[in-house]
Amino acid sequence: PPTATTGTDTTPVVTETYVARVFIPVNAPLTGIAVLNGSAVAGNITVALADSSGNVVASSASTAASGTAAYQKIPFSAAYTAKGPGEYFILLQSNNTGYRFRSHAVGVFKADKLTAQTYGTLPAFTPPTAFTADLGPIADTY
Repeated sequence: PPTATTGTDTTPVVTETYVARVFIPVNAPLTGIAVLNGSAVAGNITVALADSSGNVVASSASTAASGTAAYQKIPFSAAYTAKGPGEYFILLQSNNTGYRFRSHAVGVFKADKLTAQTYGTLPAFTPPTAFTADLGPIADTY
């Protein structure tokens, strides 16, 4: 994003997982996901990467949120080699409503949320088919 306050300052619901599509153009070793935190950091967050079918292929341990209006790098529990070109999904969960993340206010990519979730559990899911504003986290792989 052009600034650390781009997008919407989003308050998570602890029973929801936030999803945003990411395109991996070539085969690439990935070690984690960097999430743009919002105006407050509290509690723990966890991230994951899912393939185009909604199967989780890499995930992180629960990590303390840190750094307001800044990218926070969250490593996967084990590195993953993405096969490109391909569509993947970044997933974000929070265990605290005192946390904020920056989400995409506009877009033409797939972004949504999964409801009735349990923090730290990342089951396979049906990927979103459209963009829903203010849900997909501003994040990227690294």
